[in-house]
Amino acid sequence: MHTPISVPSPARQSSAPQPDPGPAGPAGPPFNRRVHIVAEVLDRPEELNLLQQMCDAMGWPLREPLAGETTVTTDASWTLRAIEIRIRAVRETAVEQAVATLDSLAQNSELSLHCRDATLVERVQRPQIEWHLRGRRGPVSRRIRHALHLAVRTGEHDPHAGTVRLVRVPTGLDESRPRRLARTRRAARTELSHHPLVLRRLNPEVHEVGSPSVSRGWHVLALLALVFTATAICLLGAGFWPMIGADSPRVGAPLVLLAASYLLGGTLLAVRHTPTHRALPWLIPLAVPLAVPLVPWLGTHVQRAYLSPFGVRPMPGSEGLGNIQAGFWVLCVFVSAALLPVAYLGWMRFLAPSLRVQGPWLSWAPAATLGIGMGLAFSLLILHSAANSGAENRALAAAGRDIPEYFGVSAEYACVEPTSREAPYYGAPPPHGSPVVLFGQSGDRVEFWDPAANQKTSIRLEDARIRVVPHSDSPCAKAAR
Repeated sequence: MHTPISVPSPARQSSAPQPDPGPAGPAGPPFNRRVHIVAEVLDRPEELNLLQQMCDAMGWPLREPLAGETTVTTDASWTLRAIEIRIRAVRETAVEQAVATLDSLAQNSELSLHCRDATLVERVQRPQIEWHLRGRRGPVSRRIRHALHLAVRTGEHDPHAGTVRLVRVPTGLDESRPRRLARTRRAARTELSHHPLVLRRLNPEVHEVGSPSVSRGWHVLALLALVFTATAICLLGAGFWPMIGADSPRVGAPLVLLAASYLLGGTLLAVRHTPTHRALPWLIPLAVPLAVPLVPWLGTHVQRAYLSPFGVRPMPGSEGLGNIQAGFWVLCVFVSAALLPVAYLGWMRFLAPSLRVQGPWLSWAPAATLGIGMGLAFSLLILHSAANSGAENRALAAAGRDIPEYFGVSAEYACVEPTSREAPYYGAPPPHGSPVVLFGQSGDRVEFWDPAANQKTSIRLEDARIRVVPHSDSPCAKAAR
């Protein structure tokens, strides 16, 4: 079949050249995987033009395969094209997803194209050692004046302070570190000795060449702050702050201030220059109303964990200041533990913005996942601590001692005497000579724990006479009649 070819008119041929339109359109969507695909397409102008338009719309590079690039062969009526598919995908399924995306686009646009070979393209890692060109360290007075200049824009600026240039020298891992440092240092001095700007050219009287090891001290400090904050959160979740004296304002206030400064500062450093930073002004006001009903709900769970060794549950109407305090305890520990990896990520990226600390271990997904997991773990630790406190207080009651109040849950002691021998009850029979422990009553029934029998009992109010006594060792010779 003959396809007519249109020839431009002389007027169009002699027209003035059009100005350069500049760079072609916006870049494609963001991607994190590249897949190199060798595909065969029907060797017709309309098919090739349609393929070019589709790749331009997706932001995918399209070209003819280079000589010796592939061993794929095709028929005379087909031709080969190399396409670089750029998508967002996980590494394990990136190739399959790229091929499926290309097949779907070809099918939807009725393009005669078939994938023949697909290869995942990954970044080639090359070991490098970084060397910095800095000004020689001046006297202490000049450092102080430079620090004042950076802090409040007063004092004298030091033109030789800090790193003014850096070079990275490729190296291998087949030699010892001292030899690598010595060899790359010589190469770095050679490169730093040549520069069009005289002030950025190595001058032994003004400059010095050193590795970026000065930042290791800050890295160690950030790591120690991480360990300190994690330890403080763990002690708070386990309820061990009174054991280290942190319940005193003189000790607890500095600990809380240091931990809060580390968490809030690191979180702000982590989310700056991100869409989350722009969303914070409306995310925080939205989260506050959601936390209002969450606090008493969490406090109820803490009270329930505390009463679990006694076999009873919090009674309705027990919500109060203690319940709110318990809820804030859980919420603060969960939020602090969830923000801990994010804060560490922010401090590390702030202290070392170069490539030597960027990688998958400092990405958002592991930090957020680890933070949520730590928050849940520390929350469960609080419930476990509450259950342990309940078991300890149960042992106190069994020894005839009074039980202290625990986040609004206060114990009462009463003498219980059934009105008749046939009075129904659940559990052990009510004791006659010793008081029982009450945590409130619900409706027409009362639940109490018998220290003598170490068992919970439930009985109707109309089937028992109850007399409240002040202490757990008070006598029960006379019950209420």
